[in-house]
Amino acid sequence: MTAPEFPLQPFLATATDRTIREPARDIPVIAECDVAVLGGGTSGLCAAVAAARQGASVVLVEHYGFLGGMATSSLVNIWHSFYGMDRKTKIIGGVPDDLIAGLKGFDAVYNADAENETAHWVLDSEKCKFVCDDLVLASGVKLMLHTSLAGVLRDGRRIDAALVESKSGRGAIVANTYIDCTGDADLVRFAGVQTQVGNAVGGCQAPSLCFRLTDVELSQTGFENVQAELFKTPMNYNNGHYPPLLWASRWPGQDNEWMAAGVRVLDVNSANADDLTRAEIEGRYQLRWFLEQARRLPGWQDVRLIGIGTQIGPRESHRIIADHELTREEVLYGHRFPDAIAQGTYPIDIHNPSGPGIVFEDLDGTRREVKGDRTTLVGRWDGLGPDEPKRDTLCYQVPLGGLVPRELDNVMAAGRNIGASHESAGAIRVMVNCMQAGQAAGVAAALAGKRGVRAAEADQVRTRLVEMGMPLL
Repeated sequence: MTAPEFPLQPFLATATDRTIREPARDIPVIAECDVAVLGGGTSGLCAAVAAARQGASVVLVEHYGFLGGMATSSLVNIWHSFYGMDRKTKIIGGVPDDLIAGLKGFDAVYNADAENETAHWVLDSEKCKFVCDDLVLASGVKLMLHTSLAGVLRDGRRIDAALVESKSGRGAIVANTYIDCTGDADLVRFAGVQTQVGNAVGGCQAPSLCFRLTDVELSQTGFENVQAELFKTPMNYNNGHYPPLLWASRWPGQDNEWMAAGVRVLDVNSANADDLTRAEIEGRYQLRWFLEQARRLPGWQDVRLIGIGTQIGPRESHRIIADHELTREEVLYGHRFPDAIAQGTYPIDIHNPSGPGIVFEDLDGTRREVKGDRTTLVGRWDGLGPDEPKRDTLCYQVPLGGLVPRELDNVMAAGRNIGASHESAGAIRVMVNCMQAGQAAGVAAALAGKRGVRAAEADQVRTRLVEMGMPLL
């Protein structure tokens, strides 16, 4: 069915200057704990599990009825390599290893390098929900599902309580330390603390809607060729050019079922309610157009849609202003930090906020710009010629200071909202890096106790992470 013209008017800001005073009321304290984790995506569940394994009492709050974040709610079923650029040196471990082991137990994951398991992992997003449940509950974490962060009570540099809403109404969670794993720095923002948004002009990397397809014959028209063909025809709902970088992964256990990242919505800040509402609906409009056009291509005549992500997948919005802001140069040159708590190889990956196109900057010195019609320009970001040897950087690192909001003493952040520039955030935002940041935040929060997060000594945090199986360099 052809999508009608997309109406923008319902999604424009409608706020007025009018205010209504909410009467003062007593809020019941529904939980007291050592560590409260807000957000149950991959960073949040790793933070909760890691803190609990250090002996802390932990509460984990998640607004969906399941954990896993983008891996489950958005069908983003790729976890990138746990190995360095040499594909020999393991650089990621601990709770992420436990997640992979759990998925293997359900026959719900495969590695693109079947023999050595040094490439990226592809997982079953539905069975991943089982694994997340098992891991969190086995650690003794108190779990609050269908519960959303609604506000913060702050006293100076400390948060006294996180206010949440659920089917039971409003309640307060009182903790020694709070970990913001909301993705949009909601906890920090609700505390009235300044954050940074997107790039230099506030543009955020465009979010993508993922979906599941079956009954396609890729030997006739592969996903790259689909993108090139679709780019030739303006989209019927808004007359714009097809903006995504179309890629896909075969669903575990299925020979002809695919997760496809084939929808991207422009000019979106996912922390803005109007933007996010528009993105969800426009994403489905764009998907309808995609299916209509794809069915005209050889091998795609019988394509069937069998699932759509529960939510669109944001890439960027608010980031904390941290004790240390990770820079583009620190990522690309593999800077070593004495307080390093995470390591990665995923390239700097910038999706154009306002149009087609994507730029990759890899640790080996390569710069790739992929145009909307799938043509690719290849060069170097380090200024060297194309015939010069590639760089031999093994990985980059993330410092503990990047998880600590500068203006707060009992709060940490983990996930895509940590302290990073727009460019470096394009590398650290992927889930394997979010997992590590969460793991480290959980350990640090548990060790800090009531003393404030800066009381957690980096050497001790690193020692505990290594004991958990994290191969820090």
